[in-house]
Amino acid sequence: MSEERTIIMTRDSFCMGDDVTAPNKQIFKWHDTDWYPEIGFYEMIERYLGTNLPGFYWRGFAGHVRIVDVSIHRKGMKFTREIELVENWQELLRKNNHIHFLHEEHTNKDALPIKI
Repeated sequence: MSEERTIIMTRDSFCMGDDVTAPNKQIFKWHDTDWYPEIGFYEMIERYLGTNLPGFYWRGFAGHVRIVDVSIHRKGMKFTREIELVENWQELLRKNNHIHFLHEEHTNKDALPIKI
């Protein structure tokens, strides 16, 4: 099975200067396939959040339910990211094509809700 789906991503702003473009909407095409579907999803998240926002922990919600956690770290001049999907992420994404991201600083990531 392979089907192209439109995915909309939005996020809360992370500073006053970012408020100008809030909710920072971007539209992506994702190939829903049984053959490593998470790879294309990871790429969309990386393009959307970038790797230049160190110190933030992002939680994405589809249909008000957590679908993904993203952590961006800076080590020296290099940025790394960690993406953790919930077990039923593909099912959630098939039901709701809008993902909204909330963020907290790494020191306060436990303050993020599980549902919104």
